Amino acid sequence: MSDFSPFGTGEAFYAAFSEYYPKLVSYARRFGAIYPEDITQEAFVILMQREDKIDHPIAFLYGTTRTLALTERRPLKNQNISLEFVVDQGKEGDAYDALLTSEIRKEIQKLPPTFREAIWLFVVDGLSIREIAHILEIPEATVKTRIHRAKAQLRDQLNPGGHHVMV
Repeated sequence: MSDFSPFGTGEAFYAAFSEYYPKLVSYARRFGAIYPEDITQEAFVILMQREDKIDHPIAFLYGTTRTLALTERRPLKNQNISLEFVVDQGKEGDAYDALLTSEIRKEIQKLPPTFREAIWLFVVDGLSIREIAHILEIPEATVKTRIHRAKAQLRDQLNPGGHHVMV
């Protein structure tokens, strides 16, 4: 690793790696990546090899991981792979995905893909609106709208006609 780090110092880089590596592996799995660990490591390598400054390195990592995962599974793109299958595939109780109950996971599957991705990044991965906007390459207002609509749909799905206390 060179002296340059998108996180400031080498120590900050290792702290970011420790915190985000498991989240990015999980994120790659949700896109059906066969080798999510390799994809995540490659995303960090790509970030470190950049010569120009990255203003939002975490968003860059998520975007790169997403692109690499989608590219890896391109031959599978015409298959209908559910979110639950991708989340549960090949792992034993990932801590980040365990945050969601199976009922909520089932309801998230019913959301349109654009809403599903925005709400997942916001709620499960804990990313900011700005980071999600950079990852998805859309305006922040669009991210806010998608999250708002996803929450509204989940509220209606989880508690139709009742008090909305879950979302």
